[in-house]
Amino acid sequence: MTVTVDERLLRGMARDAAVYALTRPAAIVMWIALAAALALSILNLSATGGNPGLSGLLPVASIGLMLYAVVMTIVGARRAVHSATPPGTVVWVRLGDTALHIGAGHRSSDIDYSTFQSVRAGADAVLLKLRGASAITAIPRSLVTDDDLATLRARIG
Repeated sequence: MTVTVDERLLRGMARDAAVYALTRPAAIVMWIALAAALALSILNLSATGGNPGLSGLLPVASIGLMLYAVVMTIVGARRAVHSATPPGTVVWVRLGDTALHIGAGHRSSDIDYSTFQSVRAGADAVLLKLRGASAITAIPRSLVTDDDLATLRARIG
């Protein structure tokens, strides 16, 4: 089975990749730190009474950092997905006994299952996290049946 990548699929795959990036453990720590900074800056404003001075900018800076993190994550995910599978690319996936076989355009790869650390299925993409790296491989969800997904999870762990 193959699928031709279009703009809608690219947007969906990038969205799934961005959600993954924004909810992984390191990102959760970042969100907790930013939320704590926001809470402390608001408490500091309350303690200063009516004269906040420069500390009045801290809540705005905290919210700005949060927005910046979201925007940059989305932009990075879009760029990565687009460069790996530009619109018009024909993509295919086949599960082998010891490796995942992926093709995109004129390129193909045989990737041993031990290369991956985890599997996460989104609405439009199946995301395979590489072991020992922060990188992921995204494949269109429409190429992976529920049985294939169960097989991937069993083989990857």
